[in-house]
Amino acid sequence: MLSTVYLALGSNLGDREQNLVKAISLISDMEGFETIALSPIFISEAVDMDEDAPTFFNMVIKGDYRYRPSELLDNMEAIERQLGRTDKGMCQPRTIDIDLLLFGEEIIETERLTVPHRKMLDRPFVLAPLMEIAPEAVHPVTGNLIQSYYNDEESDKLVIYKECARQHV
Repeated sequence: MLSTVYLALGSNLGDREQNLVKAISLISDMEGFETIALSPIFISEAVDMDEDAPTFFNMVIKGDYRYRPSELLDNMEAIERQLGRTDKGMCQPRTIDIDLLLFGEEIIETERLTVPHRKMLDRPFVLAPLMEIAPEAVHPVTGNLIQSYYNDEESDKLVIYKECARQHV
């Protein structure tokens, strides 16, 4: 059975745009994954990092996934490693960060994975791109539209860097 999933991507080291492009390609080539939509790329300040940390390029991918959430997580972590990420879980600049935001309507709480992502509602750099491609998305725990958590005051801190060539694949 296919589940609609949303993945947040972020990069603040190296060629940030190219890092996102490579991650999109590897995710799209993942067995069992079909890319449905790509959000625009947003620029945001680094959160929970030193104030001199480079800004992030952030975006969200919507896709359909055929397998279990743990298998998706394994694949996401392998892609992060392939693209040079070595500090998973630490608040350091990174070539790529891939977070699983939503996996269908599932609510998952394991040692390795929490879905919906526990910090997504507090992160405008996740909410803004998610709302661009899924304004109808509902938080599976609260039952509220994701967009109801977006604070317009926070939008001043985000800049759209680039519209992706494939808004809806």
